[in-house]
Amino acid sequence: MEEQVSIIVTVLAALLTGGFLMIFIESQQVANNMAERFHFIMRPFFHSFTNYARFISSFKTCFSFRGIESEGYMKRLKDDLEQISRIGGKSIIAGQEYPSDYFTAKQLDSICETINDVWYCIDKDYHGFQKIEFDTRYAEMFSEHTIGYLGEISPKYKGIELTKDLLGKVSGDFYVDFYQPIEHVLPHYEYWSKKEKEFKTIAMITIIITLLTMLLLLLLRCYIPIWVLTSLCVLCCGLLLFELYKLMRLEDLTKKIMR
Repeated sequence: MEEQVSIIVTVLAALLTGGFLMIFIESQQVANNMAERFHFIMRPFFHSFTNYARFISSFKTCFSFRGIESEGYMKRLKDDLEQISRIGGKSIIAGQEYPSDYFTAKQLDSICETINDVWYCIDKDYHGFQKIEFDTRYAEMFSEHTIGYLGEISPKYKGIELTKDLLGKVSGDFYVDFYQPIEHVLPHYEYWSKKEKEFKTIAMITIIITLLTMLLLLLLRCYIPIWVLTSLCVLCCGLLLFELYKLMRLEDLTKKIMR
């Protein structure tokens, strides 16, 4: 009995100090690689995104939507600009860009669809857009900040003249050139994060079961049949193997997303 208990304790100690430690170190490496890749892709996008929102917040003040219909494309355009302007204004007040994980995939997609809708509304009712008043003098007065935001969106906008048609062009370009190439990244990252959370939860449960088994061995081994202790030891070994399997699946998912 004592010899069997000693073997079980040795196995459980090896699982804790060797097996689970190795798994956690490896999983942390996988998580770091994934996070680095995600931020490498998304940080430039959010730099452009933040400056686009700031541009709209600044440029919107040059337009007057007085006299527009209560329904229609121009009313929709006005609502779109107000929504984007609030995002830009929040960034201007905070004095910093939006971090890569600030929005959920669903929220970001909704905002970028609104950005695309700016171009769409202008394209669908260009005649109505021409009736919207544009204050050229006001645009020139505050052009330094507005042009600065444009240049931060993309170098191709540096020094560009502030005209009325720039609103639709920049919005359409942003959606096609900046958002569409990365629209899959955030949903994939959220899915990966969900799987990583599941992996960590199972790992913690496994460690708790292993520690409880060792506690039973130390305190109640005289009252518990050896087959129960052996079964618990086998269960812990099985859970370790399952953890290795989940880690391999997580690594495969990481490689697939990082391609």
